[in-house]
Amino acid sequence: MVSGSEELVSTVFRIQNSSHVKCPFPLTIAVPFQASYRGNYREITVKVVDPEQRVSYITPASTEGFYGGQRGWFAVVRVYSLGVFAVLSRLRTESFTVPRTGLSHKLSVDSRICLDYLPGSFTAPVVAQVTVQPVDAFVLSSLKSKNDSYHTALTSTPLLYISHPSTLKLRRPLTLILPCPPISEKRRAGEDTDRPTLISGTFSPQQIRVDGASVKTHKECKEQLAVLGRIENHWKVLDKVSVKNLQNSLVCFELPESYEREGTTGFDLCKSKYSVRQAIDAKALRLIALRIQSSVKSSYLTSLVEELEEAVKIFSVTVVLHHERLDPSSVVVATLPSRDVSAALCELQALGYCGPPEPSSGLSMREGEQLLLRFSGNITCNGNEQTDSHIITFHNQRRNQLYLRLKEVDPFGNYSSLYYKGVISLFKVTKGQLVWNGDRAAVSKDCPLEEPVCRITLTLPKSARTVCQPVSVKVIQHSQTDPLSDELLSWLCDELTEDDAALLFTSLHLRRSAVQIARLRAPHSLSKQAFHILTAWRRGLPSSSPKCPVLAHCLTRAGRPDLTRELLLREAADYKIERKARET
Repeated sequence: MVSGSEELVSTVFRIQNSSHVKCPFPLTIAVPFQASYRGNYREITVKVVDPEQRVSYITPASTEGFYGGQRGWFAVVRVYSLGVFAVLSRLRTESFTVPRTGLSHKLSVDSRICLDYLPGSFTAPVVAQVTVQPVDAFVLSSLKSKNDSYHTALTSTPLLYISHPSTLKLRRPLTLILPCPPISEKRRAGEDTDRPTLISGTFSPQQIRVDGASVKTHKECKEQLAVLGRIENHWKVLDKVSVKNLQNSLVCFELPESYEREGTTGFDLCKSKYSVRQAIDAKALRLIALRIQSSVKSSYLTSLVEELEEAVKIFSVTVVLHHERLDPSSVVVATLPSRDVSAALCELQALGYCGPPEPSSGLSMREGEQLLLRFSGNITCNGNEQTDSHIITFHNQRRNQLYLRLKEVDPFGNYSSLYYKGVISLFKVTKGQLVWNGDRAAVSKDCPLEEPVCRITLTLPKSARTVCQPVSVKVIQHSQTDPLSDELLSWLCDELTEDDAALLFTSLHLRRSAVQIARLRAPHSLSKQAFHILTAWRRGLPSSSPKCPVLAHCLTRAGRPDLTRELLLREAADYKIERKARET
């Protein structure tokens, strides 16, 4: 749904008629959208792809309204066919009529840009269309940092796309005025340190020739202006174009009519099978002016402009992976423009998500490109049977988030760590690697993936495992091997006298502290003291050791063989009762 400089600002949806009832056209559709950039250079439009794959653009009647019980941004359009719809942000194209008497027109998107048509430029009134692509200074600086040959470039004008009808040719030169900010005095002073030959000063209209490029320069400062145009699908330095410096950071040059004929064949709205936007992009004459510091080869300038034209469509993207604070196995993966990372992290923290891992370094991506997620190590994702099941698409003006649930591959892996460990690799998928699978685009299996553009380490805390014992295992309880119950000990304590209890405790080799604690717990009851002492003695013995024979032997040594005989009889009776209950 996006191409060129278009950016998606809404969801993509399809409207179709499943019944045989005739649809009452026209239909009014209100599509909610959220655009983070609303400048003069861009506009909101609705893109429609009908069942015959024909593309059309509709300008919304309004972009703000009250629908569904809430007020917000809605693109309201009237359509006469069904299909796939989406709200896009694209570069604004300004159309105006050039009469035979000429025209001096300032663009509404940027009043500093002026096109001056002389009288007799066309033999009949024509409709001209102009699109302006702004060039951020940061984009030019990033290109200069990657290639030393581009350091001589200081600033640039916006990229200008001019289209005229193919039936009429430009007969007289076209004068253009474009903004081209000069280098600041602070920056000039800094560069004077590195380049002693650069001397600040004003410009004079002296014309020189630098490697086939005609530019305007100052004798001392050596700052120059060069104009480049795209002719026959290649950028070239327009060596016959005279460039002048104007006030308020403006430059002016005349474009001869011969360059207009060489650079574009125009467009015919009636004969073109493509949309107006596609015809303009394919046929438009492209121009740009550069302010350079010193003499430079024209091949370097053309290479710079070619990369600059592509760089304005590329964004720095950061990948963020955060775990849910209360459920670490639930994660969210987000692809965000690097400029919005700080605000997005605050939003995720407010929703209960937190790191680690840390956000990735900056990736270079275009609008609509995708990232394919693949897991390795001891962590995978639920439902990851297919390699292309987890794909996240980048859109510059939308929140691109993918919610996943992680799980470990081997629950006994990473045994020396408190966490399961894994790695998620991200592969860039371009539009050329996609094929149609029904009504959806999928990654082609025949197209091999390149090296991953990013790797993110994953950790998953281990949870406490419950060991389930097999049913066939027979658990032997303490009462089965030695049924010395509390009832039996309570009976025995009631039968003991004070002297018998003293002799019995001596025979059991009990600690004096255990006897003292028992006396403190029951100071007025001899039987309760004896019960506490015997239960403490029972707890101190191993669970598998026989206790009744030991207690009976000590009773005999204490001079109470009668209690010994009664204890063994009661123990045998309790054992028989318990075995019958277990058999039933």
